Amino acid sequence: MKKLLMVAAFSAAFSASAWACEAPQNKPEIPDPSTAVTAQMVKSNNLVREYVQAKEAYLNCARLSNAELRRQESALKAFADEFNQAIREFRSVNG
Repeated sequence: MKKLLMVAAFSAAFSASAWACEAPQNKPEIPDPSTAVTAQMVKSNNLVREYVQAKEAYLNCARLSNAELRRQESALKAFADEFNQAIREFRSVNG
């Protein structure tokens, strides 16, 4: 009985960690800062934060090669920088 419980516990642990280590697929679009309204930018900000957190969690658990990890981190940083630039442009247009 104890062996069965241990097997079930290990199976649950492995399946939970494997499920948690999936790359996020829902990369949000960044609205055009010259035409976006505040509500769009706030929603986009929330979506971008969620995406970045999910991607960081994935990169922390994924077993990627060092080169692939650096490439993924660079792409994530570029995406975050692109969004930050859009925020700056939105603020300059909308005061």
